[in-house]
Amino acid sequence: MAKKSKKSEDKAEKLPEVPQRAVKVPVALRFNADLLAQIDKVALRRGMSRNAIISYWCSRAVEAE
Repeated sequence: MAKKSKKSEDKAEKLPEVPQRAVKVPVALRFNADLLAQIDKVALRRGMSRNAIISYWCSRAVEAE
């Protein structure tokens, strides 16, 4: 196994730290079929997935608290 040179170690130390992505935890939710259809329409209109639009709305609501 080759050893890293001091120069390459110094270079690696100068790189900015990359933040790790938040771990996403799966959850199960139950919606009335009519409400789910409305959510799907809004998500489609915005070019988002159902999961993305629900996550977005939840994050906005929590930030507003």
